[in-house]
Amino acid sequence: MKRIFLIATIVTYVFSADAQTGTTNTTGFKAKETDAQQKILDKGKNYDVNFDIANHEAFFLEGEDSLFRYIYSKIVVSKEAADANLVGNAMIGFQVNFDGKLKEIYSISKVGFGIDEQVIKELSAVNFVPATQGSMPYRSEVVIEIPIKAKYLYNIAAKKD
Repeated sequence: MKRIFLIATIVTYVFSADAQTGTTNTTGFKAKETDAQQKILDKGKNYDVNFDIANHEAFFLEGEDSLFRYIYSKIVVSKEAADANLVGNAMIGFQVNFDGKLKEIYSISKVGFGIDEQVIKELSAVNFVPATQGSMPYRSEVVIEIPIKAKYLYNIAAKKD
């Protein structure tokens, strides 16, 4: 019985070793000569070119800094928030529609003291440039993080008055 097992093991080993040294691959695909020739680059052509098909994500036309300045100028920070030295990031998510209007604006992480609600209210009046693929606009999801320093914003508002 041991001899039969030993012979079966040797035969299996020989056939498996032969199968691995064969010229066919596991996918059965055999490259053609023309496939190898296509990989050779033509001399004199400039291959260092970026092809831009005008794909971009949604963005605020005047820039992110302008958006933040607009929001900071509109929100009212309470004296309690300034006294508490509130510092944090208001993370707001929203959808930019095909026409650039924002919809479904929501707060992901809240700062507190009613600041998030004011930011959401002010963002609802803003338009973005919609995301495009090629030249076709599409609805996209955007998340922005707005740094809030309550004492600083409270002092700026106090200087305006």
